[in-house]
Amino acid sequence: MKNKNKSKKGFTLIELLVVVSIISLLSSVLLVAFSSARSKARDARRRSDLAQIAKALELYYDQNNTYKVSGYGYQGGGEGWFGWEPGINYLKSVARGLMDAGFLSNPTVDDPDSSRWPGYIIYLCNNSQSYSISATLENPTAADISHVATVCNGSLNPPGNPNSIDAKYGKNLALP
Repeated sequence: MKNKNKSKKGFTLIELLVVVSIISLLSSVLLVAFSSARSKARDARRRSDLAQIAKALELYYDQNNTYKVSGYGYQGGGEGWFGWEPGINYLKSVARGLMDAGFLSNPTVDDPDSSRWPGYIIYLCNNSQSYSISATLENPTAADISHVATVCNGSLNPPGNPNSIDAKYGKNLALP
């Protein structure tokens, strides 16, 4: 007589499929969470970079009574793409000018995501007595978006500005 009580060894196909589907679901949730954390970290760095640049510009202004870092930036006018160099119109960046003057420790301050172009932008207004520095956040707040239109060279300053940092370049964070 045969023994009908066979001991089961291993898992059934259904059990394995359930485990695999649970693992894949958990890994996709974690991947989304990590991706969100990375974009928030890049945004925090952008905010920190702009604050550092603003401090350097204020120190430069205290010493020179202008925000124009002459001889640097677009055609030497002290504005344009903040960290861009070299090029036909950008022999030295504004970042390098602030470093050469002793107000920044690194001349390559720019957006942490190199695929975002242009990175940081600086514009001068009111005969170089005011400025705006701008970046593109991945997760901007409503306040960030509404503020950028009001700063130097925003779409509302001057009103209807077609070459503004928000309309032309998509910037959604600006200081001051």
